[in-house]
Amino acid sequence: MFCPVCNGMQPLEAACANCGQAMEDWGRMTDWIGPYAPYVPLQTEKGWISQSADEINCMHVAYCPSCSETLEAAVTEW
Repeated sequence: MFCPVCNGMQPLEAACANCGQAMEDWGRMTDWIGPYAPYVPLQTEKGWISQSADEINCMHVAYCPSCSETLEAAVTEW
């Protein structure tokens, strides 16, 4: 499975809960936890991958340029 947003197959589609504007993708949540985080395999980052019984989600940071809100956005992997 892979994340379609990380791989450029589709844009992140998230609306700001505060103002309703489209949010920008600031990358995977794991990329924000340390200087070497983008190079760590996902298998070692179990705390940052949201999993349910039917799907695996890649957690992204979403930023609203209008009101400066940030949030975690779950992208369902294919």
